[in-house]
Amino acid sequence: MKWGKNRWRGIALTLLAAAALVAGCAREEGDTPAGRVQAYYGGLHSASTNVTVTADSGVIMEYELSVEKNDEQSSATVVAPAEIAGVRCVMTENGTKLQYDDAELETLLPPIAGFTPVDCVDGLLNTLAGAAPTEWCSETKNEVDCLSLTYEMESGDHKAMKRVWLAQDDLRPVWAEWYLEGDQIMHAAFAGFTAESEG
Repeated sequence: MKWGKNRWRGIALTLLAAAALVAGCAREEGDTPAGRVQAYYGGLHSASTNVTVTADSGVIMEYELSVEKNDEQSSATVVAPAEIAGVRCVMTENGTKLQYDDAELETLLPPIAGFTPVDCVDGLLNTLAGAAPTEWCSETKNEVDCLSLTYEMESGDHKAMKRVWLAQDDLRPVWAEWYLEGDQIMHAAFAGFTAESEG
């Protein structure tokens, strides 16, 4: 019995569809580098890190911060500059407040959540835990083999973007950059990141 071209075409399409389904199993969220990042950060119970944030709004300003985050709140304590050292900003679902008398952290940046020096790390950790990156690749940053991820988003009336480099071996943050309307407004270098997973 001879099979016509249409019959062979049907068999070929069926095999291609089956192959696509098999291949798709390896591309599930948890099997991709981005899925591994989201699963790791989404499962953290607490995290802390030291970070140097450099903000550029026409005037370069550098802050050294000690950041702590748990399930209920996140805090950023200014270590430097000395003029505002000790200022502690606490972020909860109810908003952000300063815990220091007669001191104010002025950034000259638009007051967009997750895009100011005091809350950029908190916003970044939330993004890593809950958002899907638009792209990712392997890169070396500060002599560390990293997974580089880019997150594009809308923040108010602004087009925003975050880029972050995570160490390949343990997914700790190494470097991050924040952009508004295509312009880089901040970057940060991380040190001493520690985390505790749920369970």
